[in-house]
Amino acid sequence: MAGKSEIVERIAFETGMPKAHAARAIEVMVDAIGEWLQQGERVVVPGLGSFYVSERPPRVVRNPRTGAQVAVGSSRTARFRPGKELKGLVNRR
Repeated sequence: MAGKSEIVERIAFETGMPKAHAARAIEVMVDAIGEWLQQGERVVVPGLGSFYVSERPPRVVRNPRTGAQVAVGSSRTARFRPGKELKGLVNRR
């Protein structure tokens, strides 16, 4: 599984920039996307896809251990929808 360090190495190799700068660029990107999502904005990264916020309504769930019903409040969650280019890369044979 590729993680942050593999992405940093790839960016540093492809661009010739130091790994510290590549790592900082990723951190800034993640922070910026998080801030925009927090404000309810949709974030589109061409070639990758779009990030957006989804609202979850309040609901009642069951505790599987005790069987008791528990009320869970509404919440927001981040979602990702892959773009056409990413879908094409994944499905290429």
